[in-house]
Amino acid sequence: MDIVFIGSSPLGLKKLAESARFSVVDVLCLKKRVTDELIQVAESLNLQVKLFDWIKDFKTLVHAYDESMPFFIYQLDMLVPAGLTAKYNFYNLHRGDLKLNRGPNPDVWPILLGFETTTMSLHQINDKIDAGVLISTYDVQILPDDDTQSVKAKLEGGLPELIESTYQFIIGNIRGKEIEDGDYRPWVTEIDFTIDPVKDSVVVMDRKIRCQRQYNGAILMIDGQKRYVTEVFSTKPETTTDIIKIKQGEQDIFFRENINPKYPPPPKFPVSKRI
Repeated sequence: MDIVFIGSSPLGLKKLAESARFSVVDVLCLKKRVTDELIQVAESLNLQVKLFDWIKDFKTLVHAYDESMPFFIYQLDMLVPAGLTAKYNFYNLHRGDLKLNRGPNPDVWPILLGFETTTMSLHQINDKIDAGVLISTYDVQILPDDDTQSVKAKLEGGLPELIESTYQFIIGNIRGKEIEDGDYRPWVTEIDFTIDPVKDSVVVMDRKIRCQRQYNGAILMIDGQKRYVTEVFSTKPETTTDIIKIKQGEQDIFFRENINPKYPPPPKFPVSKRI
């Protein structure tokens, strides 16, 4: 069955192409999200990545296909407009439980909130945020040392299974369930991962760190200055390089500082939405 891949995930494209159920005929990607790796995977399939700037260009590309063409989405970073979802079938992967974790930062919230599990959700989308018809899920455990990258890798282990579910849904062998409600979680802001040295337990501090480890780390304010930390210890670590010590009551708490933060802070008004 012919299918079009939409998104910026090289692994998503690779796994879709490896499925015996589908033949990937095109790859579409938001211009600001394209990577060399995605281009290389596409070229290995004798395909070129078709780029679009935003909704107008996206509509033009999609309207070139017959209405029978299915689209498989992973990491699009943009909502598909209603005019397209009413005409075409789009199947999207969301790295979160659509009952508990809808919204733009599904990788961060489960760790920040201390969830023990999380889910990759496959759904046929409509024009609403993380809505439509739930087709299938792939669940994984979140361990105490997991961060967003390790959890993402676990979730992506379910790609072949979810791709197979996409095919079975299209041919009518499985039925989905309408997504009627669910907890929407907003954009993560700096205040969400700023450590409160008075109120936060070491466990909560560690969650704030792990949910931001792939970026600069959690924020710790020292003498009015923003410092980024990537580890927390309740006892003095053996390696004391770049260590910050604070007092919480009678207890010493130690942090390893990221002295070379390279990422900008989260935007106050994000311009895109990962679905």
